[in-house]
Amino acid sequence: MFKRVTESNQDDFFSSIDDARNYAESAKKSMMRYKAFLANLQSLDIKGKYLEVGAGPGILTVEIARTYPEVEITALELLPDMVTVGREYVAENKLDNRIKFVVGDVEDEQFIHSLGEFDLVYSTYSLHHWTNPDKAAVNLYSAVNRGGMLYIYDLRRLWWLYWIPIKNGFFNSIRASYLPDEIKLMLRKLGIQNTEIQKEFPFMHSIFVKK
Repeated sequence: MFKRVTESNQDDFFSSIDDARNYAESAKKSMMRYKAFLANLQSLDIKGKYLEVGAGPGILTVEIARTYPEVEITALELLPDMVTVGREYVAENKLDNRIKFVVGDVEDEQFIHSLGEFDLVYSTYSLHHWTNPDKAAVNLYSAVNRGGMLYIYDLRRLWWLYWIPIKNGFFNSIRASYLPDEIKLMLRKLGIQNTEIQKEFPFMHSIFVKK
């Protein structure tokens, strides 16, 4: 069995504000990786308050706010430099009134609780980075309003990609990502019900948890 291999800390790759700005420019050119996520978001048709976890420099955040003028987004990011770049991008797009960036850790229960509750809590390409996914999942589920949705979109570990002898960010992330059955088992052990997982082409999956 191809076991999950934990990734290195992201701080090793984003050690300066220039790194964050370079990543933001790269992210603007790679929105296709969110194609399935954005299509599912449209289908969900959830209005109100959103919490985005692992918002990075806010490229996706701004795209969502532009598309859905009726939503307000709290953008949570662990790295302060990413938050700085994200706030600059939000201000540049004149969305300060609907997007609020905050520095924080998804595994910090007290901090997540302080943010309040949301109609939609979502995360993209972050699950495989979490040191303690059990704790993070419980915290995020607790932040969802009754009747709301937790939506996690991440890479999916595939044997043929896993065994390619290349060590770079993408392949390391594939090796660190989860299988659908691993996620189902984890959520079931945490007592989180009403979970649906669907595979997304070519190597992602969507995890929907209705509260």
